[in-house]
Amino acid sequence: MKFSQERVAALSALLVDKLTASGMIEPVGDRKALVLSLERVVTEELSVEDRLNVQAKALMRKYEAEIAKGRLDEQELFTRIKKQLAKEQGVIL
Repeated sequence: MKFSQERVAALSALLVDKLTASGMIEPVGDRKALVLSLERVVTEELSVEDRLNVQAKALMRKYEAEIAKGRLDEQELFTRIKKQLAKEQGVIL
């Protein structure tokens, strides 16, 4: 995940405050529970990309020889594999 859990918590609280202040949402329960729910959702969404990265790196192992010989660009291959995995899994990056 690109953000620390503390950063996700702070951003979640800020988002709840801004949406409430602007009238875009009207919390019906405890503000803290709403913030915690938002933190959980944001963390889950951020971890989706982490899982894609792990899967892409695993798939790249079969191309190690071609990468070492300079026949394939490692970053370009990683990007292509990751995009394909995202498409197959219905993930929007």
